[in-house]
Amino acid sequence: MTLSSLHLPKAAVLLATYNGASYIYAQLESLLKQMDVDVKVFISDDLSTDGTFEFVQELAASDTRIKVLPRGQKYGSAGKNFYRLICDVDISSFDYVAFSDQDDIWSLEKLSRHIDLVKAQNVEAISSNLIAFWSDGRQKLIVKSQPQKNYDFLFESAGPGCTFLMTPWLVNQVRQQLLKNPVAADVELHDWLTYAICRAHNKRWVIDSTPSMQYRQHQANVVGANSGLKPALTRLKKIKSGWYRHQVALVSKVVASINPDEQFLSFQKLIQKRTMLNQWRLLPYALQGRRKLTDRIVLTLSILFFIF
Repeated sequence: MTLSSLHLPKAAVLLATYNGASYIYAQLESLLKQMDVDVKVFISDDLSTDGTFEFVQELAASDTRIKVLPRGQKYGSAGKNFYRLICDVDISSFDYVAFSDQDDIWSLEKLSRHIDLVKAQNVEAISSNLIAFWSDGRQKLIVKSQPQKNYDFLFESAGPGCTFLMTPWLVNQVRQQLLKNPVAADVELHDWLTYAICRAHNKRWVIDSTPSMQYRQHQANVVGANSGLKPALTRLKKIKSGWYRHQVALVSKVVASINPDEQFLSFQKLIQKRTMLNQWRLLPYALQGRRKLTDRIVLTLSILFFIF
C-alpha cells in the first residue's frame, strides 16, 4: 500500500468464478486499475475444471490485492457462489463493496464515479446501464435506468449485479438474511435479493444512466443482455414453468419479514395461491412492478391469462 492509497476510499470487490480462464485476466486487470480507489478483490471459485482456480491463485501469490477463498463445496450457480462471498468475506475494514462477474471489463472510473454518486445522493447502492459486447465486435447499450416503480423490487433486480456498488451496511443486511432466513438463500439471483432487501428497508437506490462497464456476451452467460427473440422466449418459458412466480414469492417473503407493511403482507398472501380473485388483486402490483413499459404489459397480460 502506498502513502497516497491511505487516503483513498477502500472497496472490496466480490468476484465469483467458474471456468472463466479465458476471460478472468482481462477483468482482473480492469478491477485493479480502478482510478482513485484502493481495491481488494476477493475470489470464490465454484470448482472450475479449466484451471481458473489455479490461475487466480498464481496471481494472488504475486499481488496482495487479490485474495482467493479456499475451495469449498460445489455451489452450482453464480448466485450461490456470491452468497458464499457475502457470508464469508470480512468487509468491516472497507468503505464500499462491489459485485463482479469474471468475464466483463470495467470502465476505469466505474468505482470512483459510483462512490461519488453514493456520497452526493446519500444512497445505499448504485447500479447502472452497461454496454454488451460480442467477440465479433458488435456492441449494444443495455438500458436499466428506467424510473424505479413502487414494487419493481418484488419482480426484478435493479440490473445486473456486476454493476452494483453498495455500502457495507447493505451487504451486512443481505448477510443477516442469508444466515437467519432460509428463504433468502433460495432466491436464485443474488442481485435481485440485494435490491429487494435494500428497498424493503426503505433505503434509496440509484440506477445511473452512464454505462459503467462492457458486458461480455457468450454462450455461458447466466443472464446476458436479455434482448432479442431467444431471450424473450426463455423468459416466457420461465414464467410458464412457474419458476418466476416462485422466485417472486420467495422475494416477497423476505421483504415482508423485513418490512411487515400491509401492502407487502397482502402481496405475499396473494402470490401463494393462483385464484381468479387473487390474480385480479395482483394487477395493481403488476402495474408498478417493472420499470420498462413493455415488461409491465407482459407481466399484466401474463397475470390476466393465468400464465404467471
